[in-house]
Amino acid sequence: MAKLDSMTGITAFGFYVPSLRLQRKTLLGEFGWINPGLAGYRQGARAVCDFDEDVVTLAVEAILQSRSYTALADISALFMASNNFPFVDRLNTSIVAAACGMPNMLEAVDVANTQRAGLSAFRMAREFSSNNASSQEVICVASDRRRGRPGSTVEMTSGDAAAAFAFGNENVLARILAHRASTVDFVDHYRSAGASYDYGWEERWIRDAGYLKIAPPVLLATLEDAGVSPEDIDHFIFPSTIRGVTAQLAAAAGIAKEAVRDDFQDIMGESGVAHPLLMLADTLNSAGAGEKILLAGFGQGCEAFVLETTPEIATMPRREGVRAKVQSDEQIDLPTIRYLSFNGQLDVDFGPRAEADRKTSLSAAYRHAPDLARLVAGKCTVCGTVQFPKAAICVNPNCRHEREQDDHSLAQEAASIRTITTDWLGFSLNPPNRYGMVEFESGARMIVNFTSTADEPAISSTIKMAYRIQEFDPMRNYHRYCWKAKPDHDEAGGEEK
Repeated sequence: MAKLDSMTGITAFGFYVPSLRLQRKTLLGEFGWINPGLAGYRQGARAVCDFDEDVVTLAVEAILQSRSYTALADISALFMASNNFPFVDRLNTSIVAAACGMPNMLEAVDVANTQRAGLSAFRMAREFSSNNASSQEVICVASDRRRGRPGSTVEMTSGDAAAAFAFGNENVLARILAHRASTVDFVDHYRSAGASYDYGWEERWIRDAGYLKIAPPVLLATLEDAGVSPEDIDHFIFPSTIRGVTAQLAAAAGIAKEAVRDDFQDIMGESGVAHPLLMLADTLNSAGAGEKILLAGFGQGCEAFVLETTPEIATMPRREGVRAKVQSDEQIDLPTIRYLSFNGQLDVDFGPRAEADRKTSLSAAYRHAPDLARLVAGKCTVCGTVQFPKAAICVNPNCRHEREQDDHSLAQEAASIRTITTDWLGFSLNPPNRYGMVEFESGARMIVNFTSTADEPAISSTIKMAYRIQEFDPMRNYHRYCWKAKPDHDEAGGEEK
């Protein structure tokens, strides 16, 4: 493969790691009697989705960390990778695109079925951006909610997260110098269609016959294509839950051991297709100009990239890296029983309140998509009053103008709580229900459900809007999404669970 010389490159990035944690020592206490070997993984914790989070909502969070809602309205394409999409025959990426306020004239693609799907989506986004050569950016996002059979090593070492990248030809932070991929039907693990859990093979075989034989030729070929020597690599990214593999690969390729990047295994676990890109986001957040990055991932072959940062990266506003962000966030420890319930691994009796039919009217959902998915309010063209939802008449009693209102997005607008109710009678997968009225900075008000809070938030406290699962219809296997209010932990100092 020839060296890539396009001016296209990474222009922005973001990531999201849920705040719930399942301590590995807790899992060991519950399942260690089945497999004493789990004691080797007793340290640390894994990041866990809340009861109303999945790969779709994780992806929305990561994208909104990378670009503002206004900028996302001009995106030309979106590539999303996951091995745990909620729908098999529905474009999952279309749900994310709508929630992020992207235009309907958009190329959208789901990428799945291998652990390196995130890297494949990364390559597709870069190539689409380069081939179109327009001022419009292209987004790729990788998101995974990994599950293992209770008592398995996968359950101990996995985690949930998402990472997003924008590609364009203006204000480029890093460029891809070379890319290589191999395809080998090496089965280290698999999950059949309709199965709930992966089936994994023996770890030593995977390491010796898989990683250490399949990956090195790809890594070396990518370096050669880029015209970069192994000694010039400042950062080496290659996630693996098998201890020592990344260091062995670095040695095999002639890369300094100091270049091996932190994989965050101790604080969150390995997040599947998202993990290489999560590590890349962390690397770019701290990198200086002119640094070389070797990014790679494994799964039925190997895929690798060589990237180089530009002088533009020195002007980028610095944010917390993955480790700093995860450790500074208020982490919420989750009991094993609740964790199993959240993930459908425990059949809990929620009583008669859970028996109501929750059929979704697909036609009504489509007609109200601007309200439900995009959270678009109306702004009066005469007096400027913002109201949700839009209406034919302005709600301002001193105006009452009767005409079409301008769009006004509320998705990233700060708001504060005006009323709140804690309801133990209504059904919730994580009772109690909490709902109330919030008022946005623009003056718009709406009734919303609250999420990510165990204690009742105080009146007048600040909230952010978060895209979450509203409910799941078990009869028809349909997820319905909505915007909820989430306490602003940066201001409130965190939450307790």
